[in-house]
Amino acid sequence: MSDSSVIAVDSIKIDTVQREERLEDVLAYNSDDQIHEWRKKMSYLMRNAVVNYTDMEIRADYVEINWETGDVYADGKRDSTGMIIEPTIFKQAGKEYEQHSFKVNFKTKVGVAYNVRINEGEGVLVGNRVKRANDSLMYIRGADYTTDTYFIERKTEEPDYVLRASRAKFIDGKKNKVMITGPINMRIYDVPTPLTLPFAYLPMGDTRSAGIIIPSFGERTDVGFFLEGMGFYLPIGDYLDLAVTGGLYTKGSWQVRAASAYRKKYRFNGSFAFDYQNRVTGIKGLDNYSKSTTYALTWNHSQDAKANPNLTFNIGINYRSSTFYRDGINNNNIINGNIYDNNSSSSISINKIFPNSPFSLAVTANNNLNFNTGDMLFTLPQLTFNMSRIYPFAPKVGSKKGLLNNLAVGYNLNVINSINTTEEEAFTSRMWDNAKNGAKHAVTLNTGVTLGSYFPVSFSAGYDEVWALKTIDRRYDFEERKIVDTNINGFDAYREFNMGTSVSTNLYGTYISKNENATIKGIRHVISPTVGFSYRPDFGAEEWGYYTTYRGADGKRVIYSRFDNGAFAPPSRGQNAGLNFSLRNNLEMKVRSKSDSTGFKKIKIFEYLDISSSYNLAAESFKMGDISVSGMTRLFDQFNLQFRASFSPYKIVFEDGSTRGTEIDKIGAFRLTGYNVNFGYNFDNKTFGGGEMDSKKYKKRGSVRNENFYFDDYDYAHFTIPWKLGLSLNHSYIKDNTLVGTNNTVLGINAAISPSPYWSLSTNTSYDFVSQRFSQATFNFTRDLRSFNLTFSWVPFGQYKTWNFFIGIKASILSDAVKYDDRSSQLINQSNF
Repeated sequence: MSDSSVIAVDSIKIDTVQREERLEDVLAYNSDDQIHEWRKKMSYLMRNAVVNYTDMEIRADYVEINWETGDVYADGKRDSTGMIIEPTIFKQAGKEYEQHSFKVNFKTKVGVAYNVRINEGEGVLVGNRVKRANDSLMYIRGADYTTDTYFIERKTEEPDYVLRASRAKFIDGKKNKVMITGPINMRIYDVPTPLTLPFAYLPMGDTRSAGIIIPSFGERTDVGFFLEGMGFYLPIGDYLDLAVTGGLYTKGSWQVRAASAYRKKYRFNGSFAFDYQNRVTGIKGLDNYSKSTTYALTWNHSQDAKANPNLTFNIGINYRSSTFYRDGINNNNIINGNIYDNNSSSSISINKIFPNSPFSLAVTANNNLNFNTGDMLFTLPQLTFNMSRIYPFAPKVGSKKGLLNNLAVGYNLNVINSINTTEEEAFTSRMWDNAKNGAKHAVTLNTGVTLGSYFPVSFSAGYDEVWALKTIDRRYDFEERKIVDTNINGFDAYREFNMGTSVSTNLYGTYISKNENATIKGIRHVISPTVGFSYRPDFGAEEWGYYTTYRGADGKRVIYSRFDNGAFAPPSRGQNAGLNFSLRNNLEMKVRSKSDSTGFKKIKIFEYLDISSSYNLAAESFKMGDISVSGMTRLFDQFNLQFRASFSPYKIVFEDGSTRGTEIDKIGAFRLTGYNVNFGYNFDNKTFGGGEMDSKKYKKRGSVRNENFYFDDYDYAHFTIPWKLGLSLNHSYIKDNTLVGTNNTVLGINAAISPSPYWSLSTNTSYDFVSQRFSQATFNFTRDLRSFNLTFSWVPFGQYKTWNFFIGIKASILSDAVKYDDRSSQLINQSNF
């Protein structure tokens, strides 16, 4: 991009195959000084020369016109040393090109230019030597392309980065403008980087264009050095695109990924991706050598709500091998924490709403895979028919009064076919052997009334009926010494019902200070007690006929239900006539505050403090349930504290030498069986009174790259350094009936700081006080370099030690691949190269 020396006209050679052609139009010209040599058929225009021919215009300091051949040579204004200080301007069809000097033939429209600058879309192309073949094709030697806004706006003569190629071809098509290059290298502040490709396809228009995708590189102990995410992006029509990327690893592993996104406005949108990874670790021939393959298939489809608000169709397929994250080679899965995912779920759903009615219908198919066990659960399909709550006895106009007017009826039908299988047996004939199917009807009744304006009373009842197409007959095989279940095909059903009632109220206690200057203006305490009663018969009793017995290994009778192992849980056993009671507390105070416009602000001491328990009147023993205490408080607007504790009212006895005791039916102990405390606090530069720059202290203000700075008397820049430190502590204690309880305490840490407006540093980790070690820590370093971002991610210790480096160009014309932003994608924040 430096100025070239004076170029002799004789050194420029142009193909003049059709010199006998005549000019198509009048060639007009003008300049401050002119010299014409009619014998040689030459004209020389000097200072402020302008030449117009058809749709072409030339502006230069010096122009030569050969009237016989049609050749026109133009040169820019030079200083005393021969350096160009004002370039020539060439315009055609509304396009403007800058160059130091050029020669063009008006008849053939073929030309050669030097030090050409072409503004296209969000970028600038600069070529040392450009040969113009026709109106839409140019060949370039020494091509530099950049999207640096400072260079485009001429705020600087040196761009912060360029994509440099020794040879390139620029195609100015009707729809797309592209530059195709040979070997190309990214240079940052004129320093070459390792990002070199054998060729590139650079979009230069305002529409979606194909392009090479920039890879990231790094190192991992198990797979070696790597390049990840290199590939090609291709738009297909107006509604579809495709990105194919891959990764190479020095220890032999490789991966490939195909991803596509589609969108039809006001109809639907979605994305599809398939990953295949070949992992190689160790040295071939040694015991530590291993080779494995993993795969993942994702498909997400969403219907636009405007397409049909009463009928929607959605797909969320997330099917992958159980070792895809744990043994996968994609480095982004480590940086993003995907390696700790233990499940993958997929679903397909169709939802139908019936207008002007309370009815809706949903049909879904689901799949869940547990990576740890390899177990898979299919629901193929599940049908849900729902009637939202209706009030059959409510008046058509006016408010509802009385129990009958407030009676609400709801109905739900759930038909399910579930299959439990393993990853090895999935999609084989064996997976259907364990299919479970059935249907459940659920009817709910609710009503309520308020007594004395202060005591709302509610009544509820429920009726469930379960249909089954398969039940079991259970026996113990004394020869095989195992329990044997025999399937019995045929329709069967069981029914359950329950009922309940509850009453609640609110009690208020208020303290208001009589001292007008008091810091605490007042305190308000709200107590909300609730008492309820619920009843459910014992459906395990003999008269219902849902349970029977078989003789176990010890000869004793064992109770079981023929509805065990069904799609729905078997009928409930044990009669319940329970008294339920709870007490909710809310405590807040109003304190004096200078920051609030009213002079006071509310502080919630307890957003809630709940105490609850139950008492089963129908139980023969252990009638009282555990006492549960839970609460939440938010202090200083940023400090959150949540806690939960459980107490058993029964005493416990230990046998000699035993660490686990046995509860006895004697109330009075109120033992702590466990608790959990979780609190967190976020510190930032405003926590200790900072965060705002004192404008009175610094009189000078200025901006650098749109960031405001304050300057002291010595012209040193000052700005507020934003930082954040988030701490979360989770402590749990479990004792139950043991002699000694177990503790678990984990401290979570996440921090971020920007030491300058263009640097960003962040980290997150956790520390387990029981094992006394840190979990995987991830450090991220990001540098904003005007036209692009440098990102460095580092995991310094743990099972997955790795680092990753990536350069992302900001310009939208080079970032079509940004749309592929899903958790498993290698194309996150990547750009076309």
